[in-house]
Amino acid sequence: MKMKKGWKVLSTAALLAVMVVTGCSQTAAPAPQDAGSNGNAGAAPQQEPAGQADMTAKLRLNLKTEPPSLDPPKGFDSTSNEVLNATMEGLARLDQKHVPQPAMAEKWSVSEDGKTYTFTLRDSKWSNGDPVTAHDFEFAFKRILDPNNAFPSAFLAYYIEGAEAYNKGEGNADGVQVKALDDKTLEVKLAAPAGYFLHIITQPTFFPVNKKVVESNPKWAENASSIVTNGPFKMEDWVHDQSVKVVKNDGYWDKDSVKYAGIDWVMVNDENTQYQMYKTGQLDMIQTVPIDLKAKLIESGEAKVEPEAAIYYYRMNTQMPPFTNANIRKAFALALDRKLLIENVVQGKQIPALAHVPIGFPEPDGTDFREKGGDFFKDNDVEQAKALLKKGMEEEGWTTLPPVTMTYNTSDTHKAIAQVMQEMYKKNLGVDVKLENKEWNVFLAEQRARQLQFSRSTIPADYGDPINFLELFVTDHPGNRINYSNPDYDALVAKIRNTADEKERFGLMHEAESIFMNDMPLVPVYFNTKVFMDQPNIKGILRHPVGTLDYKWVEIEKK
Repeated sequence: MKMKKGWKVLSTAALLAVMVVTGCSQTAAPAPQDAGSNGNAGAAPQQEPAGQADMTAKLRLNLKTEPPSLDPPKGFDSTSNEVLNATMEGLARLDQKHVPQPAMAEKWSVSEDGKTYTFTLRDSKWSNGDPVTAHDFEFAFKRILDPNNAFPSAFLAYYIEGAEAYNKGEGNADGVQVKALDDKTLEVKLAAPAGYFLHIITQPTFFPVNKKVVESNPKWAENASSIVTNGPFKMEDWVHDQSVKVVKNDGYWDKDSVKYAGIDWVMVNDENTQYQMYKTGQLDMIQTVPIDLKAKLIESGEAKVEPEAAIYYYRMNTQMPPFTNANIRKAFALALDRKLLIENVVQGKQIPALAHVPIGFPEPDGTDFREKGGDFFKDNDVEQAKALLKKGMEEEGWTTLPPVTMTYNTSDTHKAIAQVMQEMYKKNLGVDVKLENKEWNVFLAEQRARQLQFSRSTIPADYGDPINFLELFVTDHPGNRINYSNPDYDALVAKIRNTADEKERFGLMHEAESIFMNDMPLVPVYFNTKVFMDQPNIKGILRHPVGTLDYKWVEIEKK
């Protein structure tokens, strides 16, 4: 497959750095036996020489919408994670090179078989003054997996021995191999070696929670007055559906690296209004720009583009007609002109997605997973799409296609993409598709409940390995959301998770993706990029190809 110049090099280099440090590649250095106590997590990212930092300034940002939850394993969405990554911190944190470094843990050791991690915690405090202990981490990790909580991100912890059994009601909390050996020492045993485990635990799902607070108040994460955090910032105010305000947390172990007073988020879900707020100096950074201005802003250099290991696509619910039929699903995938859509609508230098796993994951030999795996179909293959639609309808005995509704969450960009797709389906397949938009919280809840027929999604990587994308679609996985089920696929993913040899494991992942794409339970649209604008006096925002936006090291220069 062809990749845009610069994209593959940037993202692969970043992800390769992650894998070399975490031992994901067979040819990489092994996971460190003893990560030092003075890791780069406390060091400011390297950047151009800045002016004098304004220690009293606050960073002004736009969340666009209400965070679904600020309970770490419950949120599991980009909006919630953005706030959580500023207010909470796990055992490790990604540095400016996108590599996990010591955070709440000042060091760790890994057993020779790669299965036992022993973390030594720093002296740090919760925002209520309590010390952060290994017991909080043990409680938090087991809480992720408690089947009564039904957290959508629980699957990320399945690498821990006993985790999957407990989460599926086949085991208990005592069987989960996470144990606080004392207040400062946490031991985690994995079911099988996973060289990218340190990267996984930088994800907000694995942030600790204050055991005492959570047990005394089940609604602790719902309001500013009851939220207790351990990260660079602590909650000051939360006006639901309007704003979130956080201030510097002086109990944080690395408070001296935080060079500004806090963050004020607003919730404005209109890109033109957001852009005007940026242009008039009311916002310091925006993560999206208006569609009609995007090409011009990128060309002028005002808006920046960076790679992201993510895919934009539409899910087809395989238990809702007409998407019960594989040939009809394939017809919907082949009928789009992605190149036209990207050049005329999205305009962010994205790459047409003709597969599931995005660009940016290095093979053991250093090549890119996507380049080696290639494309699974042709873009804008209208004649084949028509033939597949006809064949699928004949298989089902349909003379009229059952109604199709495309659902997207409120956003100018999502709306424009949906409208163009609607036109393409009408022109290329003769199918009338209804459009429906929902607010983010409602949309997410209904999609997770598998109630939507044909719905928009973006999957950013939670950690630096292709299995992250493949594991989401095993039968009844909480990330599945479309009732997709194939026993051969399930068995292959299980085998991948227990294969230590990297060359063999990557070969199995290509095989799994091939099965998945033959079943075609989704319509890949494009591999994503980040298009953003920062005010000139804002320095140090970290945007990871894999990982959550990080504002810890921001500096706001005095004007």
